[in-house]
Amino acid sequence: MKKNTYVLLSLLVLASMVLAACGAATPAMTEAPATEVAMTEAPACAPAGTEPVAFPDGGKSVTGAFDQEPDSIVPYFSQMSFAIWVTQLTLVGLAEWDDQSAFVPELAAEIPSTENGGVSADGLTITWKLKDCLFWSDGTPLTSKDVKFTWEAVMDPGNAPASRTGYDKIASVETPDDLTVVIKFAELYPPWQTLFTQGPNNGGAIIPEHILGGQTALETNDFIRMPTVGSGPFVLTEWIPGDYMTMLPNPNYVGGLAKLDRVQIRFVADSEAAKAALQTGDVDWYPNFSEGDIVALKALEPGVKLTVVAGSDFEHYFFNLGRTEGVDGRGKADNEGFCPFKDINVRHAITIGINRQAIVDSLLSGYTAVPVSQWPNTAWTNTNLEVESYDADKAAALLEEAGYTLGADGIRSGDCNGVETKLSFNFETTTAPIRIEAALAVQSDLAKIGVEFKQIHTPAGTFFGQYVDGGPLTTGNYDLGGYTTGFYPDPYTDNFQCESVPNAEKPDGTNWYHNCDPFLSDLVDSSLATVDIAARKLIIDEVQKYVAENYYVIPMYARGDVFGSTPRFVWGPTGPQSNMNWNAEMWDVTE
Repeated sequence: MKKNTYVLLSLLVLASMVLAACGAATPAMTEAPATEVAMTEAPACAPAGTEPVAFPDGGKSVTGAFDQEPDSIVPYFSQMSFAIWVTQLTLVGLAEWDDQSAFVPELAAEIPSTENGGVSADGLTITWKLKDCLFWSDGTPLTSKDVKFTWEAVMDPGNAPASRTGYDKIASVETPDDLTVVIKFAELYPPWQTLFTQGPNNGGAIIPEHILGGQTALETNDFIRMPTVGSGPFVLTEWIPGDYMTMLPNPNYVGGLAKLDRVQIRFVADSEAAKAALQTGDVDWYPNFSEGDIVALKALEPGVKLTVVAGSDFEHYFFNLGRTEGVDGRGKADNEGFCPFKDINVRHAITIGINRQAIVDSLLSGYTAVPVSQWPNTAWTNTNLEVESYDADKAAALLEEAGYTLGADGIRSGDCNGVETKLSFNFETTTAPIRIEAALAVQSDLAKIGVEFKQIHTPAGTFFGQYVDGGPLTTGNYDLGGYTTGFYPDPYTDNFQCESVPNAEKPDGTNWYHNCDPFLSDLVDSSLATVDIAARKLIIDEVQKYVAENYYVIPMYARGDVFGSTPRFVWGPTGPQSNMNWNAEMWDVTE
């Protein structure tokens, strides 16, 4: 899966967009800035305990299975999904995303907005208010000073975090009292909600100053790998490498004492081992099945429960639109894209010549959907757009209109820039079984309209290889490509930016479509010119409309989060931005 720079950033989903009913407030750029911060006196209160709650005889316990062992639990030092999932259970941030993808407070008392004085009119100052009586699991008060320390730790040159994105835009963090955090940015940073906040696709938990203060080289600190003091619903109490980890309830969790008395995670070899363990009841859940496992898991019901949540990642096919001369001096590519793809009628025909719904219904058991855009299942989706249905007759007519007629071999050909060219091209993707099956269906569909679709399945390490290694995507050495990505939680993507087209001068460019459309490039970049979420939503809506009307990519299907569990394990509602872990204090068992 390829993620652009902003995939690790979190979704700006506040109420005035499409989730107004969920209660999060939205910054309005027309109001005056918050000029003063009222001093807040922390109330007198005491922690509920100073140690994790011991597991009682006959207590309620569940065991999960991970086929990847976390490398670190403190999120600033890992980008591993399995690590971030454990972080959600043990360390929390100022806010999070719920099952409806609404941005909701966690340690914070409310989401900052101009209405409540939390966002200045120029967008450069964000003020967070913490809830009363916050404590770490060891009983130490959790205050604004921990938030400031978190920023200082990330930015300390003596530490080596996985990323400083966004935190490096902050000029200062001020703490006028224990419940107030004033963040001042050096420049406009629209995704400010992604900082100090925790989700499944980003790590922004608050870390404890009383444990880590005054230390450097934190990446080597034992606490970073195994934080025995936390702020989440559970505390990590035991970790046997290669075997299992144990978590017990945090007596001071802001959301109250967890219903479960213990959570364990067992490390297994792969998804097949997890499936076998689910069947025997040795584990209660596994969170990392693929869509290709759906049929097999359904066959195990009711002994194994299948849950599929449509996600915000998406599988898509895309045309190599590289131009070696660039466009108006921008976006020069090393390799010229397949000539017929420059014709919008050809791109349109191929898009509607693929029966994407049939792929969803047959290969994915109807558990997900054909997305309307590259922002599926997010608050940024342009709900005014509709998916264009499969229509082989219309596709054939479009190809005729473009000048491509059927030959005796059943393949269309026509003039493209003065050269007789067949509609025969390579499609390159990975060796994942679901992709092989989908490509076979596409090959059959396109053959019906006179298009030869030739599959190349490349190991993921090579397919996603870097420019210096000759990776086909980065060098533009492909015709049509396919993979999974996602432009969330923040909607910005430089995948459409002319200046991000990879070439010898910019080998790290992320525009693997090699498509330089100056209007689109500038439109996407304009979404960074304001922190007003409603204004950004309008821009992203226009981006989606423009991409759809020009048939630059083919959204195939929204990826699903596929969970297997035992019937005894009961967890709360989950969504594409929350994962199943966002409300782990509500997990329970039926026996």
